Amino acid sequence: MRKLLTMMLLVMLTVCASAGAETVIDPKEARGIVPVQTGLNEVEDGVSPTTGRLLAALARPEGFAGLAITGRYLPMLVQIGNDSGGVGERAPWGITYADIIYETPLVRNESTRMTAVFSDLIPDSVGYVRSARVGHVWIREEWDGGFLYYGQQEADGSNVKAEFRKTGANDKGVLFSGTSGGTAWKHLYTARKRLKSPYNMDANVAAMSELVPESHIAANHAFRFTDAVPEGDTAKQVFISWGDGASSYASRLVYRDEWQGYIRNVGQDRSVWYADRDGVDSAIAFANVIVQFTRVDYNHNNKLEPVAYVVGKDGAPAEGNADFFMAGKHISGYWKRDGMSERTVYYGPDGEEIELQRGRTLIVIFPDDGEQGRSVSYK
Repeated sequence: MRKLLTMMLLVMLTVCASAGAETVIDPKEARGIVPVQTGLNEVEDGVSPTTGRLLAALARPEGFAGLAITGRYLPMLVQIGNDSGGVGERAPWGITYADIIYETPLVRNESTRMTAVFSDLIPDSVGYVRSARVGHVWIREEWDGGFLYYGQQEADGSNVKAEFRKTGANDKGVLFSGTSGGTAWKHLYTARKRLKSPYNMDANVAAMSELVPESHIAANHAFRFTDAVPEGDTAKQVFISWGDGASSYASRLVYRDEWQGYIRNVGQDRSVWYADRDGVDSAIAFANVIVQFTRVDYNHNNKLEPVAYVVGKDGAPAEGNADFFMAGKHISGYWKRDGMSERTVYYGPDGEEIELQRGRTLIVIFPDDGEQGRSVSYK
């Protein structure tokens, strides 16, 4: 009897240990996924192409623009600071209304930056606006929307200005730099009171969207959506570590049934909600979390000059592993972008374009180099 009880106890301990164990993702795992050739997704009348939400069901705050209000599809991308993890005195504002938020590496083994994509609703106050890197230029190209930034990297080999000239974005009337030129929108950048520079720059994104020429038609970037819960292994928590020296930027995404999404927790112990400074109910829930493993080079070995290859050099195709977290489930997949003006397509294990849950999406552009201290895991 004692032997039986001992064996039962060992089994229970093993089960408990397994339930609490983290699964670490290999960025370069050979998954054998063959992407099926796919075109553009059809845009449904009255349904957001970026969130899958019913546009008529969205509130329409005064002073806002966006597809749900004006009927014009024009994504506006804003560079948002994420200093110290984007919490406390470094918390952003206006991002409650973002459809998509990208998190990208800013320096080697340290900080990250956010790029917020507003489409359904475009606010009249977003901040704090920060600078751009070459990888952000390439993200703008696939959306072909308006782009707000306050400063840029200009080193040889990672020169944002040169890249804008190369892509032709300079000639489209879609760039809104806060540090040079732009008398038509200069007054739309203001310093928010009681916040220190450079963490105080506010932008009236809605007003800037009205300055984009009516002749400019943004690229179709419709995702596929489903109301069904995806099949996959359990992933109630996702852990993202950017490196040994980046504890402030490490995050823990926790799935909450009542929010129908993942709440991003950051800070030294990953316990502080990533929240909108101006939000009443400020926690931000992501219906979809996509980790896009990407080649990241650092120009001249300078940690301040990252180049994230969300598309290949000179617009060549790029691809790699991608992992999806939706409705408390994990799915191993793949991503592929066929050129500079093409959208990034995310594929499931069967090679078909994956269907997302309706709501906000976080896309983490994560280095695939496996550098010490960097990891993505879940349990």
